[in-house]
Amino acid sequence: MITKLGIIILFFVLIFYLNRVNLDNDLETLDSENNIYNLEKKYRNYYSKIKMQDLFDKYPKSPDGLTFGYICPGAMKTIDYLNKQKVGSEITKLVNNLKILTDFQFFIEIIVIYADYVKHRKLLNSLKKKLDKKGCHLSKKITSEITNLFKQIKNKDTKLYQNIPDDFYHIRHNTLICSSDKKLATDRINLLKNLYQNKKEGFFNIDNCLGRRDGVSGCRDCCRNYQDYNQCVSNCMNY
Repeated sequence: MITKLGIIILFFVLIFYLNRVNLDNDLETLDSENNIYNLEKKYRNYYSKIKMQDLFDKYPKSPDGLTFGYICPGAMKTIDYLNKQKVGSEITKLVNNLKILTDFQFFIEIIVIYADYVKHRKLLNSLKKKLDKKGCHLSKKITSEITNLFKQIKNKDTKLYQNIPDDFYHIRHNTLICSSDKKLATDRINLLKNLYQNKKEGFFNIDNCLGRRDGVSGCRDCCRNYQDYNQCVSNCMNY
């Protein structure tokens, strides 16, 4: 005869099993790019509810199509550039998909990496339960698809592609998401604070060197033109 305690235990085991199945199913459905976009639609409703604490005196204006553009100046420059170009319907569709997945990746980054800075704690905790264990997996899928979108843009319009300010930002942010390194998150927040709060004349021209890192001497070569060389190199390397 099943006791009341046994029923309670069975109930919680069933709940755990169903949650595990739902998580596994979500991961399995990411095998195609279309499912990445479908999954993004499910989370998009949360975007307007995600508010960061007052980290910056003034948030930068995000280009059309990005909610979380402030997460990455390089992405904002890229989307702003693409928004201003006169292109055909095929490239327009690629750019729109690029915006969708860029915002989705930044949304995941906020939940997984910048959780301490999110205002709405109850919502955050709910989203963390859904995303913490699969944030890296999702980001890798998004990164792969964004890389594919950039390749398609390049194939359709080489000149347009060559002038894109930053076609590497998604790979850097994937590294950050998958690292789950709180120190990296803190360093990134400090970098953004410097960018958005301390734009003093003569000093913050150094943001022209952001995105110049090339694995050789890109940051150092660019920063030689500025008085605050060390700060410039630091910002460039951590960008």
